[in-house]
Amino acid sequence: MKAIKQGEFLLFAILSIFITIVSGCSPIVEEDTTTQFKTVQEAALESELAAADVFHTEELNETAFAFYQSPEGYGILHFSLKEDGWDYQGSSGYATDEERKPFSFGQSTWHKGEVSMEGESSYTTVFFGEVSDAEINKMTIEYNDRKRDASLIRNNGRTYWYLVSEQDDGNEGVDTVFAYSTDGELLYREGNN
Repeated sequence: MKAIKQGEFLLFAILSIFITIVSGCSPIVEEDTTTQFKTVQEAALESELAAADVFHTEELNETAFAFYQSPEGYGILHFSLKEDGWDYQGSSGYATDEERKPFSFGQSTWHKGEVSMEGESSYTTVFFGEVSDAEINKMTIEYNDRKRDASLIRNNGRTYWYLVSEQDDGNEGVDTVFAYSTDGELLYREGNN
């Protein structure tokens, strides 16, 4: 009887060792701790605008922006680049006037990248507006002793213009906006000069 108990004990010990070895050799599953890089389109969803309202996106080095259009008006969404992707910073919007002017103009400025406590922060400024006069084919913007042509974009029967400022101190302001026809004729001039 003692031999059977010793045999059972030996069998139990061998099985225990075998189970310990087999379970110790199973593959270790590590959790994926990396985060997915967030795109501008994903970050734009934080604005609570319908994705279909966002019609033009532009990514720069540390900053990005996207235009949106709604029946009530239009605007711009601001983004800054972080380690895990694009971060929604906010927006600036404008109502469409009942009494339409040939074009509108405004600007939006937001912080670029990480905030610096040493006061060395930089900003992105975009000058933009809506073009209502179909004869306008070119917009030129004068600001802080610079004169540059704006980009025109069309969406759902409406036309917009925009220009990214070359400065990054957040102190830019439009001096004069010039609107030209296809053949180069100056149609409108608004501003300080």
